[in-house]
Amino acid sequence: MISRAATTVRQAAVLARVDMSVIYTWRTWLFGWLVRLLCQVVFYSLIGVLVGDPEYTVYVVLGAAVLICVAETMMATASTCWDRHQGTLGLLAASPIEPGLFFFGRSLQWPASATVTTSIALLAVPPFFGVTWSPWQVPVLVGIAALASLSGYCMTLVLGSVALVFSGARNVISTIATLYITAFCGAVVPLHYWPAPIRWAAQALPATHALEAVRLVEGGGSAVQVLTALGLMVTAGLAWFTVAFFSFRLVFARARAGNRLLD
Repeated sequence: MISRAATTVRQAAVLARVDMSVIYTWRTWLFGWLVRLLCQVVFYSLIGVLVGDPEYTVYVVLGAAVLICVAETMMATASTCWDRHQGTLGLLAASPIEPGLFFFGRSLQWPASATVTTSIALLAVPPFFGVTWSPWQVPVLVGIAALASLSGYCMTLVLGSVALVFSGARNVISTIATLYITAFCGAVVPLHYWPAPIRWAAQALPATHALEAVRLVEGGGSAVQVLTALGLMVTAGLAWFTVAFFSFRLVFARARAGNRLLD
């Protein structure tokens, strides 16, 4: 069972690698995509500069850097629909694969890329706004970026399963989700400014706990505090993946039963 699941993810990841090589060359990724994301971090960080509060500037620059993994993994909402647009989704529905595992591997290029871009953003941009990193913090931040990207990707898979049915709204779905996460996860506006129901709902967002972990590292938090934030983030990611797993299964069950939902 485990071997079959690993094979499904691995074979789907081959498509992810090919897709990435078609979308980007190393030059367009490095000088186009990465530069664009770093400029986004700087743009948000200037909010703190305009406010004139150095502490808030640090708060925003760290939030903007972590939001990169949200923006990039959210692209899986659209890439989940690619098989439908290419006419191969019917073949997938007719095959014995577990759809949740297939689609987990299908867009793995985004969390892989997000890990790199988020790590670079965290390490390269904050020093220009008063943040200094010690050598031991570098691997910790890279690890947080990797876990944040994977956890956020699991959340995006739920949106992808919805977009698979309503493919015409795929960009709208991802845009609205990105806006809500940006507003409520604590990236720009501290969580304590929001009413209690919003603060509770924000706990379901992996980005909320990723931000907490990064800020604890920057502020000298204890290892227990950082690990607790990471544990909550991974738990949220696993919960979202579970929802995505059964959501994809439901969509494919309807298609395999003869429903023309995926035509």
